[in-house]
Amino acid sequence: MQQFDEKLYQLLQESGYIKKDALDEAYVSSQELKKPFSDVLVFHGLISENMLGQLIADKLKLPYIALRSRTITDKVLTLVPENLARRYRIMPIAATDTEISIAMEDPDNFEAIEAIRRRTGRNVKPVYATKGDIARALDQYKRNFKEKFEQIIVENAKKATTLKEQTIEKLLKIAQDLPVVKIFDALLEYAVAENASDVHIETASDNLLIRLRIDGVLLDTLNLPKTIQPAIVARIKVLSNLKIDEHRVPQDGRFRFQIDENLVALRVSIIPGFYGENVVLRLLPETARPLSFEELGIMGQNLKYVKDNLQRSFGMILVTGPTGSGKTTTLYSALNILNTPKINICTVEDPIEYGIARVNQIQVNPQTKLTFAVGLRALLRHDPDIIMVGEIRDEETVSIAIHAALTGHLVLSTIHTNSAIGTIARFLDMGAKEYLLASTVNLVIAQRLVRRICQNCIHEYTPAEDVLERMRPILKETGNVKRKVKYFRGNGCDECHGSGFRGRVGIYEILNVDEEIRELIAQKAPASHMRQVASEKGMKTIFQDGLDKIQAGLTTIDEMLGAVTQ
Repeated sequence: MQQFDEKLYQLLQESGYIKKDALDEAYVSSQELKKPFSDVLVFHGLISENMLGQLIADKLKLPYIALRSRTITDKVLTLVPENLARRYRIMPIAATDTEISIAMEDPDNFEAIEAIRRRTGRNVKPVYATKGDIARALDQYKRNFKEKFEQIIVENAKKATTLKEQTIEKLLKIAQDLPVVKIFDALLEYAVAENASDVHIETASDNLLIRLRIDGVLLDTLNLPKTIQPAIVARIKVLSNLKIDEHRVPQDGRFRFQIDENLVALRVSIIPGFYGENVVLRLLPETARPLSFEELGIMGQNLKYVKDNLQRSFGMILVTGPTGSGKTTTLYSALNILNTPKINICTVEDPIEYGIARVNQIQVNPQTKLTFAVGLRALLRHDPDIIMVGEIRDEETVSIAIHAALTGHLVLSTIHTNSAIGTIARFLDMGAKEYLLASTVNLVIAQRLVRRICQNCIHEYTPAEDVLERMRPILKETGNVKRKVKYFRGNGCDECHGSGFRGRVGIYEILNVDEEIRELIAQKAPASHMRQVASEKGMKTIFQDGLDKIQAGLTTIDEMLGAVTQ
């Protein structure tokens, strides 16, 4: 990796695409944080992944391919086994009777080229693709995993030991039985392959229901015999280091799971239910590159507002929205951009979602009376430059956060409100002094998450009249009554399992607090007046940003309407 990073640094320096100071800082950060240089460049927003790939391909004098939205046929996939593709980090993309085109992140890997030539009996044509694109494309080997997954589950469910008496010794034994291990490993592998964020294991009266949350929607996935429930729950408790014989009180834990080259952290919540214990596993990929703001869906003037305010050394940046709207992901993307060897970042979170190298992270613990306020007060004595507070919930935390922002710290946090303007009123309700708030708030990001249209089956269509009727007030409010809006949706295909959606994107309302807005805050101006002034100064409402995402073919009218009316 070191040699590749040095070559990439030299290439970008020669191209002049990135200013030398920014390039040098990103390179030093990548070495200090032990992260790939290309990943740091992309999530810092210095270059897009496509542009980076094109520059490298031009230097190598090879064709460049963007694999992100390309579907490889089963016929081509079967030519190169998955284990071989993962070992050499390559992806077959097309083939004739005499030639096979292979996307490679290292086209100079002659060992890989020779292995593919011997395996396929064809001449190999190397094509350059980025590391991230190849990692995502390799998941296409898993698209037919559902049948294999169900076969593994059914076969091993029959072999699994059932219990009449749940003693510690017997629970420990069945937790390590091979059939139970295979069932649980297959379940996690399938969840990762489907990009699920959560796995629900729910005990019913006569069965064990497995559900996956994919793109924010819970889907019934599998029914298992109820007799296997003690073994599955015991397996999870052993991995999470929880009390295996405790069934009456909730328990929380964590563990890690390796799938191919992906390391996934799992946050475990177990609660007693009427028919038995229920489990929810939150999947947190640790090896995935953090998403850049562009990939999250922050674009245009909004992107400039965010980047400009991240350069400031003090004040507050607040992210707001309902539960599950991606607030924490936005904050972590900001932290990864800010995380350089020159500064000290401290966080207090509940819970810690992702571990970040060189960042001091504290987890709230009510049992030891470690609250957000107590943790924040302690961090102020820890010589921080930047502080991230997981959530501002009460008057004490508000007071300390404002004090920290006034005394030369950049404070990032989340708060529960419905709009960017509403955040100001919420702070005032929690006891913040208007003149102090006016001096400290720099930026407020209100956001929602909507599902992305599957780009493999997208098409333009005309919505039903009742749906268009619901859109008319929004078009009127945003001044788009005369604008011809194009609407898109997905037909449903194998890539999106018939849903018409694949992945999610944010829609945003971003309030950049300039001097005029600060004066309005200090005067406790009505929210309606503040919104009008902010709109006149260029603030896009969440409706406008949602409309832009619809027009760009990123999401559907139903998704946008469902999100903005939360």
